[in-house]
Amino acid sequence: MLKIGISQRLGFSKHGEFRSQIDTKLVHFIFKCGFQPIIIPYFIIKNKGKLKKAIINWLKQIDLDGIVLSGGEDLGKFILRDNTENILISYVIKESIPLIGICRGMQVIGNYFNTKLVKVKNHVNTIHYVHLSKKKFRVNSYHNYSLEDCPENFNIECISSDGKIESIMNKTNKIYACMWHPERNKKFHNRDILKFKKIFSK
Repeated sequence: MLKIGISQRLGFSKHGEFRSQIDTKLVHFIFKCGFQPIIIPYFIIKNKGKLKKAIINWLKQIDLDGIVLSGGEDLGKFILRDNTENILISYVIKESIPLIGICRGMQVIGNYFNTKLVKVKNHVNTIHYVHLSKKKFRVNSYHNYSLEDCPENFNIECISSDGKIESIMNKTNKIYACMWHPERNKKFHNRDILKFKKIFSK
């Protein structure tokens, strides 16, 4: 069974504890796709060089077959998460490991490849259509920001009815990202499962 690492969101508990956490539905979704979910930890290290060294040492020990950048808070809220996920992106590119970004994960990928984020309206807690070639299907939506344009060396796969980029695929590497949350559907959609299987297959 392929091992897929999943990044976590960060937040403070009511007792002031700085916590990393993940939606159990995302873990279940990854398992439903036929993979072994591995939760990626955070290392409380302010120095970027030392942080990178700690993360890469952990990654080499675990030997992941793929990584998912999960959804959550906006970029800039927690610099530790931003730095960690940027290190993960640089690592998968160097090691040719498949990567998938979900919602915020797509924004992080776009930002990594120098694409600006723009504020969007009517994309929070709603259902809307996205268009894939001549087909269209409904997806959930929980984001405040969207990619301003397509990152260099990527193709746009899906676009929303109001013209916002909803999913992208890298032209040379197995890097895919979507703005919807496959794990938040009451019943997991087969198209999402098949997409994850295709990206993470060897």
